[in-house]
Amino acid sequence: MNNDIFNGSKLFLNIPIQVANDPRIKSDKSVLIFGEIYSMLNVTGAFFMGTEELARRRRCSEQTVYNCLNELENLGYIKREKVTNDKGRTIGRKILLGDGLKSTLGMGSNTFEGVGKTHLTQIEQYNRSINNKDNSKENSNKSNSNNKDNFDYKKFIEWFNELSDKNFRNTETNRKLIRARLNEGYTKEDIAKVVRFKVNQWKDNTKMNKYLRFTTLFAPTNFSNYLQEVEDNSPEPQKKKEESSAKEEKRKVDPIDEQIHRGKLFLEKFPDNEKVRKEIERLERNRNENRGDTAQ
Repeated sequence: MNNDIFNGSKLFLNIPIQVANDPRIKSDKSVLIFGEIYSMLNVTGAFFMGTEELARRRRCSEQTVYNCLNELENLGYIKREKVTNDKGRTIGRKILLGDGLKSTLGMGSNTFEGVGKTHLTQIEQYNRSINNKDNSKENSNKSNSNNKDNFDYKKFIEWFNELSDKNFRNTETNRKLIRARLNEGYTKEDIAKVVRFKVNQWKDNTKMNKYLRFTTLFAPTNFSNYLQEVEDNSPEPQKKKEESSAKEEKRKVDPIDEQIHRGKLFLEKFPDNEKVRKEIERLERNRNENRGDTAQ
């Protein structure tokens, strides 16, 4: 029942102070594992995470999980009951909150079901819907990371072979190299740019043609350098350089010429302003004298 899946706390574990400070607990892992159990109770009213997932989340072995559960049970924080099928065969264990801790916290008889089951007790619909949205988003993100932007590897490799006169196959090794670059944030356009650029450079080069291969083009450092090479050799940077040079030339305009120009524009609007007119005449004389000295 996918609608009932809850993958554990995402922000923090809820650990009662009684458990956290209990000097009888020998393993810190036991405290953390109890936090996983107790936190899921607060959200779902049932514990249905298997030992394998507990071991992964707490970065330990499944045997360590079993040892910690035994310790928690011996101290009365949890208790376990066998779960059997219609034929009486044991199919797992149900983990319940220990009576001593329940009475201390003033809690009811909510239970935790172990061994990865998803048979929930009464669960508040709001909490379930919120967690289902989070899990759907997480699953969607995992799917996208496996095939970034729905990249068509088969079609791309066929296009690469046609462009470079090669015969590479659509193998996981080749797909993995491309996927790694996509996961780093590079786009499909970036990948196509590098391929076109290097094919144009190396296809007819006897020495370099052998490097038209995925292990060379899509190696992490190589790809970054090749993409920068593409950018440096594209028409756009050259255009920017020309624009920059034009702006620099504008900045080199003689400041006296600029003052004279602004003064004349002012006189067009206020032709009777003698003060500005005399100032312009003075600036023009100084300019002409200075340029005359330079010419000599």
